[in-house]
Amino acid sequence: MRIQHGQGKSVSRRLRAALVMVICLALAAPACAQDILEKIEKTGKVTMGFREGSVPFGYIDAKGQWAGFGIDIGQEIVAALSTRFGKPIELVRQPINPKTRIPLVVNGTVDIGIGSTTITLAREEVVDFSLPYFLTGTMLLVPKGSDIQDFPDLAGKRVGMGSGSTANIKGLDRAMESGLIQPACEKVLFEEHNKGFLALQQGKIHAYFTDASILAGMKAKAPNPADWKIVGKYLTYEPYGIILPENQGEWRDFVNATLIRTIKSGRFEQIYAKWFGPEGEVPLPMSPEYKTLLKVLSYPD
Repeated sequence: MRIQHGQGKSVSRRLRAALVMVICLALAAPACAQDILEKIEKTGKVTMGFREGSVPFGYIDAKGQWAGFGIDIGQEIVAALSTRFGKPIELVRQPINPKTRIPLVVNGTVDIGIGSTTITLAREEVVDFSLPYFLTGTMLLVPKGSDIQDFPDLAGKRVGMGSGSTANIKGLDRAMESGLIQPACEKVLFEEHNKGFLALQQGKIHAYFTDASILAGMKAKAPNPADWKIVGKYLTYEPYGIILPENQGEWRDFVNATLIRTIKSGRFEQIYAKWFGPEGEVPLPMSPEYKTLLKVLSYPD
C-alpha cells in the first residue's frame, strides 16, 4: 500500500507513541503514569540519585556520609520543593553510577539524577536534562613521571575510562579514527572512576581519561597528589546536566527555575567555592567559558 507524505508522518507519530507505551509498560515506570510534582506533594518525599565515587560531585566521605557538589545542588531543590508545598519534603538518596544513572531515571526508581553527566543528543532520546549547570572538558590523568603529555602519546597504551561515559568513549574513538592516536590505544572500562584510579595506581593502565573536573578530584584524594598530573588539551567539551524523566515538563521547569534562582542569588557560587575554590575539596578555578555560561543562564524573572 502506498502511503502519502502526510499519512506517513501520522503513521510515524502513532508508531512512536505505541513504542513509548510499550516501554512504559515493560519498565512499569511510575513516571509514565504519574506527575512527579504531584507525587512529591502527596508522599512528602523526593528520590534523588547521587554518585558514590565521583569526587567532588558525589561520594561517601570518611564518616560514611554522602557529600559533594551534586548533593548540595540537590538540597537546594529539596528546599525549593518544601517552600512550594509549604511543608518539609524528605530527601531519599539512591546510589547511581555511569551504567545505572539513566535506566534508574527511565524506570522511575529515582525522580532525578544529579552527578557528572554530560548532556548529549543521544541521551536526549531517552531522558530529559536540566539546563547545563557545569562545564568542563576531557583530559588525562597519568603518573608524574609518565611520558604521556597529550592524546597522541596514548598510541598503543592502555587507557581507562568510565563504562557508562558514552560521550567520553565516543570522543576517544573519534580521536583514534581521525589518526590523532595512531596506532590505536586499548580502552579499559570501569564502573566507577575510583576503581579506574586504583588500576592506574597498580600500573594496570597507563592513563585514565575523563572530565578534567573529575580527574582533579581523583588527584586531590590520592594519598600523594603530587605523584599525579593532569595532561592534554581538551579533547571534548562536556556540559553537565541534571537527568530528568521525559514528558515531565512541569518538573523540569521547576528544577530549571531552582537552578536559575540559585545562580542569580549567589548561592551557586558559594556552593562551587565550597567544593572547587582554593580551600575546597578539589581546587578548580572556573574557566572563562563556564563563567559566561552562568551569566547566560541568569534569566530575568
